[in-house]
This record gives sequence, structure tokens and C-alpha cells, in this order.
Amino acid sequence: MMCPQTSPAPHALALRLPVPVPSPEALLRVRLLCVLGDARGPGGAPPAELSVRLSRLEAHLRACAFGRLRADARGLRRLASRVGLSEMARVAASVEACAVSGDAAALGATVARLGRCGTGALQALRRSG
Repeated sequence: MMCPQTSPAPHALALRLPVPVPSPEALLRVRLLCVLGDARGPGGAPPAELSVRLSRLEAHLRACAFGRLRADARGLRRLASRVGLSEMARVAASVEACAVSGDAAALGATVARLGRCGTGALQALRRSG
């Protein structure tokens, strides 16, 4: 498997697709965790941590670091499940599966989808805040 075939960047392929918006309950839960703090795990506020993890995933994809990508996708899946972003957790699980199988085309597509889910969640949090 050759990684250079993943050009162009996965997020550049689907700019016109609609951005998924999380449920109001998930937004409320994330906002409450931001205000009250989350005693269950290290890291900053959930929106900041989501943003950092999403950018790390894209960097790992560009670097063809599939092991690190899988580990970060697992962490993002756990974070999304914890704050109630079920669609993002499901897509992060798909990223994990693609990283394990080594399917570069599917991995690029699922990381792009995960980026759109994250963008939708972050935009909705900014609007509601």
C-alpha cells in the first residue's frame, strides 16, 4: 500500500456536502461539561479537545501514520461518546476500522466525514453559546 495516493487532501474532495448538526441534547451536554468541568478525564474543554483531536487526525492521515491515526480516532470516539455526539462516535469507529484494514481510500473518505461532523458540532456550539 502506497500512501502518496491519498492526495489531494481528503477534506478538499467534499466541500459542498452539508455539515451535520448534532442534537440539542448533545449540545447541552457539551456546554454543561464546559461550564462544570469533566472529572472523568484529562484535557481541556470538550470543544477545544475535539478541535485538537480532529486536526491531529488529519495530520496523521497526511503523514500516513495509520497507527497513530487509529489511536487518535479511538480517543475521539470515546470523547464523542462521553459528551453525547453519537454520530461523531460512529464515524470515528469507522475511521478506526479503516485504519486497521489499511484501506487508504476509505480512510480518506471517513476522516473527511469525521471532519464534517466535527465542524458541524463546533459551529453549533459557537451558535448556541
